[in-house]
Amino acid sequence: MGEVTERKANCVHCGIDIPVEHSGPCPSCGKEGKTVKLTLHESITIHSSLSWETRKEYYQKHKGALLVVVAITVLSPFLGLVIVGPIGVVVGLALGGISYYLGPIATIKVIEKTKGHA
Repeated sequence: MGEVTERKANCVHCGIDIPVEHSGPCPSCGKEGKTVKLTLHESITIHSSLSWETRKEYYQKHKGALLVVVAITVLSPFLGLVIVGPIGVVVGLALGGISYYLGPIATIKVIEKTKGHA
């Protein structure tokens, strides 16, 4: 903490200088209340830094998996016309499961971050 280099006290009502340690009514006007002013000297040190981050986002596609997902999506309604009944339901569920599994593999969002400091 800084050093106190100057201390002053004044009566709030009449403004005369009074000792900082004085308590009680003003010796001049007889009213109570004083203003104390302290002068401090302090030093502050500031350091700066700069940092940055670049972010590159793109979708990475796996052509084989993407081709299978598109084929299942396009061909499964026509397969449903051919295969009817419980077997058609099982085949449809199997194709849906395969498509559900391959969907995230077919297209993946990639985020590359690069950080640096100046």
